[in-house]
Amino acid sequence: MERGAEGRTASALFAGFRALGLFSNDIPHVVRFSALKRQFYVTTCVGKSFHTYDIQKLSLVAVSNSVPQDICCMAADGRLVFTAYGNVFSAFARNKEVVHTFKGHKAEIQLLQPFGDHIISVDTDSVLIIWHIYSEEEYLQLTFDKSAFKISTILHPSTYLNKILLGSEQGSLQLWNVKSNKLLYTFPGWKVGVTALQQAPAVDVVAVGLMSGQVIIHNIKFDETLMKFRQDWGPITSISFRTDGHPIMAAGSPCGHIGLWDLEDKKLINQMRNAHSTAIAGLTFLHREPLLVTNGADNAVRVWIFDGPAGEARLLRFRMGHSAPLTSIRYYGQNGQQILSASQDGTLQSFSTVHEKFNKSLGHGLINKKRVKRKGLQNAMSVKLPPITKFAAESARESDWDGIIACHQGKLSCSTWNYQRATIGSYFLKPKELKTDDITATAVDITSCGNFAVIGLSSGTVDVYNMQSGIHRGSFGKDQAHKGSIRGVAVDGLNQLTITTGSEGLLKFWNFKNKGLIHSVNLDSSPNMMLLHRDSGILGLALDDFSISVLDIETKKIVRQFSGHQGQINDMTFSPDGRWLISAAMDCSIRIWDLPSGW
Repeated sequence: MERGAEGRTASALFAGFRALGLFSNDIPHVVRFSALKRQFYVTTCVGKSFHTYDIQKLSLVAVSNSVPQDICCMAADGRLVFTAYGNVFSAFARNKEVVHTFKGHKAEIQLLQPFGDHIISVDTDSVLIIWHIYSEEEYLQLTFDKSAFKISTILHPSTYLNKILLGSEQGSLQLWNVKSNKLLYTFPGWKVGVTALQQAPAVDVVAVGLMSGQVIIHNIKFDETLMKFRQDWGPITSISFRTDGHPIMAAGSPCGHIGLWDLEDKKLINQMRNAHSTAIAGLTFLHREPLLVTNGADNAVRVWIFDGPAGEARLLRFRMGHSAPLTSIRYYGQNGQQILSASQDGTLQSFSTVHEKFNKSLGHGLINKKRVKRKGLQNAMSVKLPPITKFAAESARESDWDGIIACHQGKLSCSTWNYQRATIGSYFLKPKELKTDDITATAVDITSCGNFAVIGLSSGTVDVYNMQSGIHRGSFGKDQAHKGSIRGVAVDGLNQLTITTGSEGLLKFWNFKNKGLIHSVNLDSSPNMMLLHRDSGILGLALDDFSISVLDIETKKIVRQFSGHQGQINDMTFSPDGRWLISAAMDCSIRIWDLPSGW
């Protein structure tokens, strides 16, 4: 046994293997050009490490080693990637290992700016330090008065030797010569905090993004404003310019929209609405290419190409995971190479355990896809289904019809999904005679042949539907199967038995074909969830008293009882051979129960 991070004993049975579905967080990405390989790379932060993708295929090239804390900002030059965590920052070589570490800040670092053989770092107390990269020594330290000039952005203007431009939360800007340690000029600003600074393709010209949503195109040589733009989506989060012959500027916003401005006509020419579902963390036009790279806290990195007749963008490539906590996760198929997961963001996605090129997103559930297409995407939000709470999947007939069924938060109808087409399926399954809004679907299962779906409702009703036609094929019990809400349904491997359990504390065995009741078992406590291992005929029941009962469906008797969890059991799974039962609970523990020994 080994000690866990919090001091409690942790099992040595399982070791972390790899993380799936992580692509980006709210730290702006970094784009680099490799002169050796003649291609661009994008680096995104995923907590304590970063991923590097080649932009040509958006395939993962490298995963860095972890740093002790979450990364708070990143930067890069031609050779190294710099990541700050807390009051320390490190330089990574080959996108993987730390080669330099810089310590000296008292507060958390918020900005990094490579500067030839030096790098500039700024912390939240507005202390600016210039370091020599290879000797890791301090070259210069500047301290600013936070109440008068709190540094918010930093830029090295193109062709300005040894000079940096600093933006402040108070709104003014300062141009410094860092070699002679002199303040060359103070720009009074626009009385609004500066959120972004970006060099324009023209020398001496800089784009200044403000808290008010304004972008000021400013000549810093003559301190003249050339043009002003304004967007109504909140502060400017990032700015980038096209350099492939089109005078266009892109500006990101906190609500996920991107504005595209024509600098010759001085007007807004296009809007990329909902480019991300969260704030635009970073956006970068590739040098001399019509490609825009964006990332956001919605766990997505996207590459857009500008090839439309009116200069509009379309999504070219993307890597996307879930942007909200997961609600349910299961392996799909028998080989253990695909994982299906549902999330509170409303999407159903498949992640490959072999290679991320096999990942697929089955997308958001839409109540009526034809109506959405007819009315246009503006109405898409109103018909999106709520998050999936439980789903069941069977790959036996996946090429013939839908093989996944899911119940949604607060909804009576269950949606079907098609794995091969990676889309929502043909049917919404619900009883025709029920019209009340307070009844919801609470449990689902699919038979091993893939022909039938069994759905349990909060009213105690359990229905059977044909997956190919969506037709209702009967119900268990006269009016209802249970007096309480259905907490679990399962069908054995031969379609002979249907097992249901309700909140009133009963477990019932039914004949699948004639829907007759075979046997009923009284449970010690109300059940929370149920899981059947079809190959061995072993049934696991998680109860509301935080214990687990294990039944043999042949003898219909309880064969094992386990207790130890201190909170509600959220999920369970059997090992493929049926020897282990693994349970996860709200006491933040995962427990492995050995069924043969009962330990």
